Amino acid sequence: MNTITHGGNVWQGSSPGEWLDYSANIRPDGAPAWVKEALQQAMDNISYYPPVDMHRARKGLAEYLELPEQFVQPASGGASAIELATRCGMNQVLLCAPCFGEYKGAALKAGLPVETVVLLRKDRSIASPAEAIRDTLQERTLIWICSPMNPTGHTFSRQEILDLLDLAREHRSRVALDEAFIDFCPGASNRDLIKTWPELIVTGSMTKILGIPGVRLGYLCSQDALQLGGKCLPWELNCFAEEVAAQLPAHKEEMLADADASRLRTESFTKQLQELGLAVYPSASNFVLIDLGRDAEPVIEALKGKKILVRRCMDFAGIDDGRHLRLAVKDEESNQLFIHTLKEILTCAENH
Repeated sequence: MNTITHGGNVWQGSSPGEWLDYSANIRPDGAPAWVKEALQQAMDNISYYPPVDMHRARKGLAEYLELPEQFVQPASGGASAIELATRCGMNQVLLCAPCFGEYKGAALKAGLPVETVVLLRKDRSIASPAEAIRDTLQERTLIWICSPMNPTGHTFSRQEILDLLDLAREHRSRVALDEAFIDFCPGASNRDLIKTWPELIVTGSMTKILGIPGVRLGYLCSQDALQLGGKCLPWELNCFAEEVAAQLPAHKEEMLADADASRLRTESFTKQLQELGLAVYPSASNFVLIDLGRDAEPVIEALKGKKILVRRCMDFAGIDDGRHLRLAVKDEESNQLFIHTLKEILTCAENH
């Protein structure tokens, strides 16, 4: 049984469309027009097996990511890329938390011991990853780190990633950098470091920026990407994911515009939440982490009663105090409705 904890549980009612889903960080307008057209084009190929070598998808992803094709392995979503990275031959896994729970799930599935180091300080700042793990890092360890960090939205500087890679090299270890949300932060990716650092593995997903969680399109990048990709099942990508990947390079400018619009919405949403008296962590992505300063459960249930879903954070190490919520950033109309509803719920709670 898969025990992964995730947002987007919109199938608990009669229809997924009845929910205003703030628990999953997906492009608020849904898939862009070009993606829908690509999916329609892919219908012509549903009677055929996709190419086992995924050459069209690999070429499209490589051009979009600006990496040599031999460094890019397409994957059936970010979760599949995470499983591939976990099989890179290390002896144990170290998680830089708070972080996505799938890293631990993949490690346990692979039979690897897992250690967790919390980078989040009490003042809500984020510690340097290399400094935080320097005294405990063992030989041949896979170090997982996410940038932008899930669920805080914090991005790590290039120097912090380089320091971590230096430390990994000293200990014959590797760094797995999850950039699942990096498309919302143009210029912040560190995937180009793969060209000079064999210790680095980068995983990513097109699910978020393109609004296509049902299509399953992710990737792994490393100097040994083709070797790791050999562990995939045949036909890792279906024809729909293949077609979207192949067309990515032609739509890079549109995706940059989406990222810019998302940044403005995040800034506005953050300000409105702060005006409600809530502590909001600085975020460079399309979601924000808030500290309600009280038990979040009554608020979660009250929002659910209004057909609004949010992401509770009890499974994130370092913020599992029952007070924190991760909220997606959606379109302006939805954000206004959310703020109005949350204000009513918080006011009602204060008056009782």
